[in-house]
Amino acid sequence: MRTDLHPAYVLHRRRYRETSLILECLSADYGRVGVVARGAIRGRKRGGNTMQAFLKYKLSWSGRSDLHTLTKLEPVGRALNLTGERLFSGYYLNELIMRLTGRHDPNPELFAIYEQTLLSLAGPTVPVEPILRQFEKVLLDTCGYGLQLTVAAGSGEDIDPLRNYCYVIEQGPIPAEDGGCGIVVSGEVLLALAGRREFRTPQLLQAKKLMRFVLHHYIGDQPLASRSLFQHPSN
Repeated sequence: MRTDLHPAYVLHRRRYRETSLILECLSADYGRVGVVARGAIRGRKRGGNTMQAFLKYKLSWSGRSDLHTLTKLEPVGRALNLTGERLFSGYYLNELIMRLTGRHDPNPELFAIYEQTLLSLAGPTVPVEPILRQFEKVLLDTCGYGLQLTVAAGSGEDIDPLRNYCYVIEQGPIPAEDGGCGIVVSGEVLLALAGRREFRTPQLLQAKKLMRFVLHHYIGDQPLASRSLFQHPSN
């Protein structure tokens, strides 16, 4: 398999042998791809310090195994200026993708929403937490774990923003008075996550707890390393 100058972002990098790196990349049409950048640690032409997160590249790779060989890397524009909480949030996005996706599963929608989310994080006007909640929701959607947010499980009744619901994994929201073994959340939060209402500050904590509850089910007990970067709760 040979791919020439395909758009991609570097999600993660780690050393490989003495002078090389393994890059986990999110590509536009091929999903998550692992490539070996040979000689990268010595700063050769195909790697070195140019391989960084939050910078769009055009990559070329070859090989038939699960781990390909990087043959060319060209940056597209400049790296986004993410600092502080917004930088840590970018690492959080990368780690979520690494934990929820496998290699070679094409997902153009995920690539597009990842790129748009990075641009939103780079903008100073949009608060971080709503950006993260919407990314988590769309990530689950594109990975086949979509949340039911607009109708109640079983009855199919429209979600009432004034009622509380118990969200049950892989079932959906059940009116809280009917019982359930999930996490309690307001109908207003469910509708905000569905994009039918704007998030208000009091809803963000509930939305964060709901998304952590759901994500934990799919990624397991191993903590997300990126969360330790935050000085205060934000994801």
